[in-house]
Amino acid sequence: MLFCVNLNDSSSVPGEDALALPDAWTKHLLDRRGRATRTVVIDTEAPQRLLDHYAKHAEIFEAPLEAAKGTPAEDQIRAGLALEPDPFAAAFVAAIAGRALAPYRTPVDATAFHAWAARHGLAFAAEALTEFYANGLTWYRAANHPGDSMLHFRPQGMYGVTRYANTGDPAFADLRTLTARLPDDEYAKVLDAVGARRTTEAHQFISAVIAPDREDWVRDACTAYAASGRTRYGSKAVWSFISRREQIELSGIRFLNDPSFDVTEIGQVVHALGLDALPLLIDSLEHEFKPSADARDLMFQAIGLLPSETGIAYLLERTVKPQALAALREAAARFPVRTLRAVAATAPGASMHAKARIAGLIRDLGLEPRLPDLDDERRARVEELLAATARHPVAATVPDVFATPPWAPFTKTAKTAVAGLTAPATDELRWAEGEREAWGTMPDDGYEYSYIRGNRPGLWDRMMPKGPDPDHYYFCELLAWSEDERARSALPLWRGEVPNWTGVATVRAILARFGDEAAPRVLEVVKKRPSYRTAMLPFVNLDAARLAADLVSKPRGDRALGRTWLDRHPADAAAFLIPDALGKAGRQRQSAADALKHLAAANRAALDEAAAAYGPAAATAVAAIVDADPLDPQRRVSKGPAWADPVMLPPVLLPGREAALPADAVRTLMASFTLDDPDLLYPGADLLAAECDPVSLTSFSWGLFELWLSSGAPSKDGWAMDQLRRFADDAAVRRLTELIREWPGQSQNRKAVRGLEILGHIGSEAALRSVQSIASNAKFKALKKTAAAQIEVIAERLDLSLDQLADRLVPDFGLSSDEPLVLDYGPRRFTVRFDENLKPYVVDDAGKRRASAPKPAAKDDAEAAQAAFERFGLLRKDIKTAAAELVKRMEAAMVDCRTWTVPEFRRYLVDHPVAWQLTGRLVWQCSTGDGWRSFRLAEDRTAADVEDEPFDLPEDAEVRVAHPINLGEEVAAWAEVFADYEILQPFQQLARPFYTLTDEERASGRVARFEGGKTGSGPMIGLLKRGWLYGSARSGPQGHGIFRPFPEGGFLLVVSDPGVHPGYGYDDGEQTLARVEIALPEEGAVDPARLSEALMVVSRLARAN
Repeated sequence: MLFCVNLNDSSSVPGEDALALPDAWTKHLLDRRGRATRTVVIDTEAPQRLLDHYAKHAEIFEAPLEAAKGTPAEDQIRAGLALEPDPFAAAFVAAIAGRALAPYRTPVDATAFHAWAARHGLAFAAEALTEFYANGLTWYRAANHPGDSMLHFRPQGMYGVTRYANTGDPAFADLRTLTARLPDDEYAKVLDAVGARRTTEAHQFISAVIAPDREDWVRDACTAYAASGRTRYGSKAVWSFISRREQIELSGIRFLNDPSFDVTEIGQVVHALGLDALPLLIDSLEHEFKPSADARDLMFQAIGLLPSETGIAYLLERTVKPQALAALREAAARFPVRTLRAVAATAPGASMHAKARIAGLIRDLGLEPRLPDLDDERRARVEELLAATARHPVAATVPDVFATPPWAPFTKTAKTAVAGLTAPATDELRWAEGEREAWGTMPDDGYEYSYIRGNRPGLWDRMMPKGPDPDHYYFCELLAWSEDERARSALPLWRGEVPNWTGVATVRAILARFGDEAAPRVLEVVKKRPSYRTAMLPFVNLDAARLAADLVSKPRGDRALGRTWLDRHPADAAAFLIPDALGKAGRQRQSAADALKHLAAANRAALDEAAAAYGPAAATAVAAIVDADPLDPQRRVSKGPAWADPVMLPPVLLPGREAALPADAVRTLMASFTLDDPDLLYPGADLLAAECDPVSLTSFSWGLFELWLSSGAPSKDGWAMDQLRRFADDAAVRRLTELIREWPGQSQNRKAVRGLEILGHIGSEAALRSVQSIASNAKFKALKKTAAAQIEVIAERLDLSLDQLADRLVPDFGLSSDEPLVLDYGPRRFTVRFDENLKPYVVDDAGKRRASAPKPAAKDDAEAAQAAFERFGLLRKDIKTAAAELVKRMEAAMVDCRTWTVPEFRRYLVDHPVAWQLTGRLVWQCSTGDGWRSFRLAEDRTAADVEDEPFDLPEDAEVRVAHPINLGEEVAAWAEVFADYEILQPFQQLARPFYTLTDEERASGRVARFEGGKTGSGPMIGLLKRGWLYGSARSGPQGHGIFRPFPEGGFLLVVSDPGVHPGYGYDDGEQTLARVEIALPEEGAVDPARLSEALMVVSRLARAN
């Protein structure tokens, strides 16, 4: 471990001013004059070894010598091979050797450097090293560039020199160590030799790397680096000579977020800069483009090594960040007084959970005896923190359920194994009806398979002229889709390897086409590659059964797919898995037992029959597994990880909130969380929680989650996140939602996905609204897609459609459905109203409308007026997103002909204080025995027809937003009613244009009136977000385009010229609507509103220009 005094710290603390670097960092440091830690002896035998090396590989110099024949370069190469005293020649030959022996430029190895130093002296070696890194080798070989063979070794630009000057090279390290220990006169000779070669920016830059004590050379290097434009992140070479903040500023470096930043650089930065490294470390961690996880860990660790209260305060404020708490522990142990000072500065503004962790850290590390070392003000603040987080008295006795945990009666009873059971040898493919044909049909998803579509003779020969090649990137696709019989003869060559770009449809097609011949290799693909697992469904064998069991039992596996396989082959699944479930203890046994439990719930008869076939003992043992007491975890109960220290967590109180659970009881509670299944909570945890104060459990739950995050979020302890399902309140939901939105940008997608699942399990309105909000406006597309999928899961669980779920998630923002919101300013009052876009405004007592609530005036009640003013501001902010979404859903309901039952209509659209603001501005229709009758809702929320006569909604009727095409002649009458009442509509309803087909268009299937219209590619591709699809609506070459399928059957297709290619990113030109086709169902009819909307879209496309 390397120690150095922190000379830059203006606030000294006795014994806490040293900066100590870990040994793992110091071994990568480059020595400097006055700070040499290594010892190097020049290897006098290196010259002969280098000559032998060149002789052994003489062939690699033949082509360069031929290319350089008759030029000065030929003489230089021969001089370098002979180790003549020419630094440029030595570097030239080393560069050729490195290029020939590796695909990329390789560093000067220790042998070459020591050979130069031993033969010609250290100054020569420094010159050669300068030339090696300051020059770039350009070598075009005749074999690759006929008639253009040439060889150059000449100065390169700053991009090349900073990229290839890797100060981790052994030659640099040895040179720096040797020069750091040279006597002054010998060192002066090295400087003179290198200085004479500082003729280009590249040479000047390398000279600073060699001699970082030359301030003028470092200044030149920093200036050249800043001018290069590659200054944001620095490079390994730059960090080898920078030692002060001014040099960082001169070089233009702002961050340490270079993707290659690693332990070889962090030590250089901290060792050279000391406390001046802190702003750079913090800026890098807070930068929009976050460093990698490994680099982030190093940066937090570096901050913890600095004797800086500012750095420690930074760690204190970010204890939920991975590794920040670990760095804080190290800092607190190393700098106890500085840590207490930082606590005094940050504690007043910390969250409750952060205060609990900080106080726990102080107690855990025994820092309290150092409190007298603080001044009075700081000591008082820390003591206030400790008092505020003082542990409640520990309960003398704990509830019985903690003394004897729910699982205790079962852990002492060994599970019965039944020896000698052998699974059946069944191994076959069992296809579902139509499945093999469907898998063998080429997907029609754009141009992904266009190069192979149809029967194209000679395709194999064109793509693989030397014969079928299993390493060809389209080998699998040709096996699957080519109609040439060459595919069958090529199948034996396939090794079961699949490139990343090959889709699962291709693998399934290979299985469908070749069946048993391809089955073993397809199954290997399925077992190794999760993205191809859907191809497992037809397999009926032990491997498939074990894979399904593994998926079902894994907390993060594709449980749905595993269950699908089990449900499809229940009898075989039971027969395959019973021997594993009754076999040797381990992961395989537990997975099989979980699968049997699923089979018992889905098809108990099939399970019992399979168990009986193995004999009475097996049948009894299987029954014991599937009929086990719910409190029997049937697995080992974890003792809990070391990071989950109760002292670092908020206390769990007993009812009455006067005493807290002791640490062992808290560990018992956490142990129960480890037994939760992602889909099924362990009931024993409920028994334990029932004996605790619920408010303290909510605080404890979030504190446990944050402690898990701060400990690096180990995946094996994911239960610490899952337990939020039990105790999270609305505040926890909001905090979790914020994290979920951030995680994808920090390369933590899996965590974000699990967070969405947890919100779904919490199931509160706040949680469901959060999922819906993420699905509609998250920054990351993948997160939006996952949230949308989670919404579907939630809707299915609640037996609701997505629209029905959305109705239930419209927030009321604290508004009343009976009375308007009144803002009370004391002497003044303002009533809140909403316009047609759900934007709130206020009306004063005189009936004057104001766009916003006024600021409190001198005569107002100061406290009441300020609260009312802030209430309106918050309402306007909160309702903005919800209003836009609600308006969009109402219009979509009209377009899609969605209906509500009358009770649903009243509850979610009429009686809801927010939805009502839109409902009263629309015309509605309800079903009657004679068709559909139109109505609106008056201010008292009663129905009225177009004549303004009261209208009673039948309880068994359906209600829908009226489309003007369905209103017919009533459109004009309703428009007059709305004009009389000055009702503005939230979207085009009564004024909406509508379209119908002519008889000729219905008969011909062509809507020629739109053909020839011009539009852009963007508007066409944008339709894919509005329910339109891309592909072939009908078979044949004319059927490829953008089309809208109708629920009743049929479609409207738009084929454009030159055509669009969604997903490829190069569609930016003009499109001509070449063909517009309509296909109507043979029976029934497309709803007129739905057809009108589709035609309106095409009409707008045709006149987009």
